[in-house]
Amino acid sequence: MANIKYQLIGAPGPAINETLNFRVVLKVFLCCFLTLLTIFYYLRYSIETGTYVELAMTTETTATTITTTTITTTNSTPITIKLFNSTQEPTIRNFFVNTSKCRMPAPYPFTPDVARIYKKVPYKPCEPGKDLIKVNYKEGIYSLHMNEAKISCCYKQVLRSGVGANSDTQFKLLPCSNFHQDFVVPRHVEAIITECRRLKDKKLLQQDAFSFVQPAKPIDNQKAVNNSNTSQSTERRPSVLLWGIDSLSRMNFQRTMPLMYKYLREENWYELQGYNKMGDNTLPNLMALLTGLNSTRSISVCQPKKVGGLDACPMLWKEYKHKGYVTAYGEEWSKYSTFNYLCKGFKAPPTDHYARPFILAVEKELKKQYDTALPYCVGRRHFAEYIYDFALQFTEAYKNVSSFGLFWTNTFSHNNFALPSSMDSRILEYMRTLQRSGTLQESIILFFSDHGMRFGKLRELESGFLEERMPLMFIWLPFWFRQKYPAFVNNLEQNRNRLTSPYDIYATLRHILELETPLAELPRPESCPRCHSVFFKVAESRDCSDAGIDEHWCTCVEFEDVPKTDSKTTLMAEQLVEATNKYLADKNLSGICHIQKLNNIESVQKQILPSSKQSNSYLVRYETEPAKALFEATVKWSNTSKQISISVPSISRMTSYREHSECIDDKTAKKFCICVN
Repeated sequence: MANIKYQLIGAPGPAINETLNFRVVLKVFLCCFLTLLTIFYYLRYSIETGTYVELAMTTETTATTITTTTITTTNSTPITIKLFNSTQEPTIRNFFVNTSKCRMPAPYPFTPDVARIYKKVPYKPCEPGKDLIKVNYKEGIYSLHMNEAKISCCYKQVLRSGVGANSDTQFKLLPCSNFHQDFVVPRHVEAIITECRRLKDKKLLQQDAFSFVQPAKPIDNQKAVNNSNTSQSTERRPSVLLWGIDSLSRMNFQRTMPLMYKYLREENWYELQGYNKMGDNTLPNLMALLTGLNSTRSISVCQPKKVGGLDACPMLWKEYKHKGYVTAYGEEWSKYSTFNYLCKGFKAPPTDHYARPFILAVEKELKKQYDTALPYCVGRRHFAEYIYDFALQFTEAYKNVSSFGLFWTNTFSHNNFALPSSMDSRILEYMRTLQRSGTLQESIILFFSDHGMRFGKLRELESGFLEERMPLMFIWLPFWFRQKYPAFVNNLEQNRNRLTSPYDIYATLRHILELETPLAELPRPESCPRCHSVFFKVAESRDCSDAGIDEHWCTCVEFEDVPKTDSKTTLMAEQLVEATNKYLADKNLSGICHIQKLNNIESVQKQILPSSKQSNSYLVRYETEPAKALFEATVKWSNTSKQISISVPSISRMTSYREHSECIDDKTAKKFCICVN
């Protein structure tokens, strides 16, 4: 770790002169001593845990005396500390990004207000007892081993069966076929539901489900694009593994998954701390990453509500397939998965290996346990583990072949911000397994999310604005890649504290397919022509518009409170409610959804730009009736016309609306609709 300078600021107090009595001097001394002691322990905690040592730090103070000292951390890293004696209130301010056009604040994840609402959730097995069936894999062959005698087991093969509009929503199970000990799974079988019974009375003992990544033909007969024995070959290309978790901010990741956070840092993954979402929910953020298109363009180009629309969408896995990669996509929570919630899904399997039929069968056939309305446990496993097992199978089956896989989970993170803590050690086990299998030697891996919590108690805190907008993005580069492309690695390291967006990740994933191509000749995201691969330096002068980020989602600004007594605060809030009602009326939803009324103005804040330029943008948080719906909007205010300008679809709903808006299917309107019936 590079040397990092900290500024420690003395406690406030009156100026000391020769006439002060001993008691006053003693009080000042004690105040200074206690403040320095507090800062010392904060620094000690930061050094020992790695918390925020890497951040750009700015201190605002008027110092009168400066001294410096150097301490050495447990890993022998020297840190220079500046000690200030100040006559003003000390303010230590941290930033993920601190450049000329972007000052992205870095909130401390463990503040008292978070501690009051966060309780760690332990990992617990979904069903008691040992597994009656174990899957063994060797040299491309899966076999089923029964772990007990005096039982009989059978399997039902899962097949994709839907056609037309139901292509992505239906499956069928074949009759249950008995199998013998160490039964070899036929190559045409990709997913099964199993049942085991006692021999004596045929009582059902256990149901389970398994997926199998079965190459179309044996790997030995394929030409391996990725030859691990020719590290100097110019043809060598990395595999790409996208490991995504819904609704997990980088702060909540650090808070709820400390083991994974520690692992990624110690293993030298590259974190993009200035990674900023570009849209409201999962779909626009993933579409920007997978297609380079913004929300409007992705809807018009990909037509997700039209049967076959997504099949024609320019998804990145098509580019990888064209270049000879084997592809896979898996996601749980079938009803609300990214391309199926209020969408038609895929008419044909979008990738070589597609987990959806298996997930449909698992969710329908096995017993479910819910947490905050999500199927957290399904059968014998946590729902996400079916996807992670699928990912491990994919990387193992194509160990020596270039592959591209997207594996996405929702059910332990979407509704309950504390629930990721239950999966911390489990995901670490999966990462260790990838490491042992050699996957990290050949693959570029993105461990990332789409956004943070968009509603609920965490979102309502003071840091909620940033929690929602700042997903996590960690990137693993194999060692041979680091050696072959040191300039890319240096640029990625520098970009760590620069503003980035999903469009940059799209450009990076395109860049991986043509690593020898100069920046000027590489494809750019259609919806963000100034975005580019993070293997090239991001400009110090970049702002949110350069990164394709709408002002409402931009975290490069700070705010100052506007008094509620200011007349424009009421005008702003009333005009926001009026704009929302008009939006619903224009969609012919007035008779279906309640007309909203302003109930309370929570806060109004004026944006402060990094430059000296004055801003006319305000962040307004307000509550409406019925249902006490809490909203947050970015508006531009005209002092002349006393009117706001607002993009209604970008307004954030900070309270859950699933149960309020089941009467309509429009994704955007659902945020504002409170169904009449």
